[in-house]
Amino acid sequence: MMNNFIETANKTLNLIFDMVEKNYDYLDVDFEDQNLKIEKDEKIFIVSIHNPTSQIWLSSPISGAHHFEFINSTNEWIGTRNKNLNLIEMLEKELGSLK
Repeated sequence: MMNNFIETANKTLNLIFDMVEKNYDYLDVDFEDQNLKIEKDEKIFIVSIHNPTSQIWLSSPISGAHHFEFINSTNEWIGTRNKNLNLIEMLEKELGSLK
């Protein structure tokens, strides 16, 4: 289970990295350990793999801190507190707002 989580989480961070590189040329994106750092000016997003909880955590300068868990049935990372939040959709919306 844990190895599968790591693999899925790493794939997701790579997907986000590629998405930012391709679609958001006004942002800087870098890997730092198991964290993805996305920034523009003083606004910094951190997307990190949190092994103990098998979650991806997002720190956003726009909406604050969020925790996401992987839902196998839909292949999506969904918010643990707000089930209407989807990690990728939320990032696309918030990153797009920085243009």
